[in-house]
Amino acid sequence: MRRRCFIVPGRIAVPDGEQHTGPRYDGPVAEALAKLLPVLGCGEEAAAIAFDDLARRECADEAAALRTIAAEERLHDALIEGISRRLPEAAPPLGLLATSRHFHMSLGGDGATLHLARIAALDAAVCTILGALLCAGGPLSTLRHAAPVLQQIRRDEVGHVRIARAMVARRGADAGLRDAAATTRETLAQIMTPMGDALEVLAVDPMALDRRIRRLPDGLLKW
Repeated sequence: MRRRCFIVPGRIAVPDGEQHTGPRYDGPVAEALAKLLPVLGCGEEAAAIAFDDLARRECADEAAALRTIAAEERLHDALIEGISRRLPEAAPPLGLLATSRHFHMSLGGDGATLHLARIAALDAAVCTILGALLCAGGPLSTLRHAAPVLQQIRRDEVGHVRIARAMVARRGADAGLRDAAATTRETLAQIMTPMGDALEVLAVDPMALDRRIRRLPDGLLKW
C-alpha cells in the first residue's frame, strides 16, 4: 500500500476487480513502478481537492465540469492504489513526497485563473510522463494489468488539460499566466529528478524526459 500525501474528502475505495486478490508483480520493473507511483498518486490526490475547490468558486456550467474532473481524479487515486497493492514494497527517495505535497499546495494561490493555468501545464506534463512510460513494447507492457490502467488515466488527463485550458482562454490568457505555467513545469521537472534510476529501469531516458517536462507546449496557453 502506497504512502499518501493528502487526506482527500470523499476518497473512494479501490474498485471491484482492482483489489489485492489480483496478480502480484515482482522484479526490477515492478520495484521501479512502486517507487514512481506515490509521486504520481500525490498529484491525483491534490487534483481531486483542487478541482473541488475550484468548483465551489465557479459559475454553474463550469462547476459541473470541474466536479466531474474531481470525481475522475478520485478514481485515478483509487486505481493507482489498486496497482500499488500488487507491487513490491518500495518507496520514492526520502523527502520526495513531502516536496511533492508542498509543490501541489503552492499551486492554488493567486486566484482561479492562475490555478487553472498551472493545472493545465501540470496535467499536460503528467500526460508526457505517462506517454513515455507506456511506450509500445516497453517494460511496463509486461505488467499486463498496470499498463491499461495507466493508459486510462492518461486519456482522462488529456481531457482535463483540454477543459482547463479552455477555461483559461475564456478568461483571457496572458504572458503572466504562461510564465506561471512554465514555472510549474520547471518545478515538476526538479521533483522528478531523483526518480532518474527508476525511470531508466522503465526504459525512459531521464534527461530527455526532463527536457520535455520543462518545455511548455507552444499552443497550451494562447493569448
